[in-house]
Parts: sequence; structure tokens; C-alpha cells
Amino acid sequence: AGAAEAFLQAGPVLQLRGSSRPSAAAISLKSPFVGTSSFLPSRTPAAAWGSQGRRESKHALRMQVEADLTPDELISKMLEVPAYEMPNIVAANIKAVSQPSFFIKIAERADEADEEGKEKLSALADNVVATLEAVMARTEEKMDDASELVQTLLSSAAEENGEFDVPLKPERVAFMRAKVKEQRELIDEGILATVFAYMKKANEDQLDGLVLILQKLLQLWAAEELVAAGPGNEVLERLLLAEESEWDGLLQEAVAAGETDTESMQSAVQSCVERVVLQQASGSHGQRVQAEFLRELLSRLKNTPEEKKE
Repeated sequence: AGAAEAFLQAGPVLQLRGSSRPSAAAISLKSPFVGTSSFLPSRTPAAAWGSQGRRESKHALRMQVEADLTPDELISKMLEVPAYEMPNIVAANIKAVSQPSFFIKIAERADEADEEGKEKLSALADNVVATLEAVMARTEEKMDDASELVQTLLSSAAEENGEFDVPLKPERVAFMRAKVKEQRELIDEGILATVFAYMKKANEDQLDGLVLILQKLLQLWAAEELVAAGPGNEVLERLLLAEESEWDGLLQEAVAAGETDTESMQSAVQSCVERVVLQQASGSHGQRVQAEFLRELLSRLKNTPEEKKE
């Protein structure tokens, strides 16, 4: 429980409390931006490589060890590995091998090598260039896939006339939740990174209404992930499936009915943190989003009055 409590002290991401929320009629956003390249975040090799699917996550962790190599060590490693491993090493060291200094180091080593060494280093340079091009083409495709999925999720919140009314109407939130649940297996760290990139761009463009919609998308994803993991508490699951605005009322009803008490609920939330959130990659978008979601829920629990017993 101590680790869970300490972890729940991180900074805000979702803005669950509505202090900056516009009034119901304040914003009506047209949604034609969905699907347009002008809204997409810039694509850097590092950001693009973040769009790896769940199937590749374990492999990415294994290859991350290679990213700590010095340029000389990396070149030596590349000279030793079979050709089929080259894409993995290049991908894991995308920042290093994208720098001109990396190829300068290859040229320096070639100057000091014998004829056989020169040939191997020359071939290595050609191989790295070709692999870089292939990796970047692949990551571009992954970014397109991630953007398309995020746009699909956002579109589910739009009105029939193609506009976003903020705050979202309950039926639009329900549509978005259903779409998030339907696509949950596809929403990986790369998709979440794309959502965060959209939020950053929306903040820069002062599209406050869009920021709120993206935050709602993250809230719904966090709730669906926690439900799928099995909260192990009926009242907690009820809260996860409800809107944040309904939490206080549902908690008070559950306590009044004797279904639970605040201590039991706090224990259930901390258990969720330990079983689900702390098992994710440290510092990942998914971990941050779920942690803040549960942190807000925990704060509501602490402010829920206990029913006085006769």
C-alpha cells in the first residue's frame, strides 16, 4: 500500500476536476480537422518509434539495452550481428544512427582498418542507410495507423452534423466509451502518445474544447482498462463504468446502503494501483493516465462522508 500511495502523488494529466471547463454552450467545434494532415503532430524518429504495438513491447525492452552503447561499441555490435538483426538494432538506436557523427565514426574506423575491414565498414554504412530508410517508412505507416484510430475515436463524440458540443452530451460520451471498449486491444502506448501529441497541439492552438474531448477519451480508456483488469470490488467497478460527475452520488448511495465504506474503497483503489498500474512500464503514458484517474477517485473517496450508524 505504501508504494501505491507514493505513486499516486504524480502530476495532473486528465484534469478530471472541471475548474477550467467551459459552460455547456461555450464551445461548438467543427470536426473537419479529423483526418486532415494539418492537425497531425510532427513526426520525429523518436516519436515515430514510440508507435510500437503490444506484440513488440517485450522485444523493444530487450533491444533497449543496445541503446546505451557508445558509437564505437554500436558499430562493433553491428559488424557482428546477422543481417536479419540489423533492423532491430537500428530501431533501438534510431537517434544515434540518424546522426552524421555516427557515419563519421565509421569513416574514421575505416581509415585505420585493413582492406577487409574497410570493405566491411563500407558495407555496414550502406546497410545502415538502407535499414534507416526502411525503418522510417515503417514508422510513418504506424503513425498513420495511430492517427487514423485516434480520429475514429474522436469522431464517435461528434454530433450528427459533424460538430463537437462541449461539454459532450451523455449520449456522445456513451458512444465514445463504446468505441473505446471496441478498440481497446488496439489502444497501445503508441496510440496514447498520439493522443498526447494531439493535446499538445490543441493547447498550442488554444482549442480548449478539443483538449477537454481528448481528456475525456483518456478518462474512458483508463476506466475500460481497469474494468478489463478486474477491479475486484463491485462498487469500484460501478464507479469505473459511470461518469466522473456521478461518482460522489454513487459513493454516498453505496455507503448509505451499507455496501461499502470509505476504508474498504480506498483499499480497493490501492489494490488496483498495485495490480495494474505499477505493472506497466515506468513513466509510460498508460501508467500516467491510469494513475491520475485512480488518484482523483481516491480523493473523492477520502471526501465521502461515512453514514452514521444507529
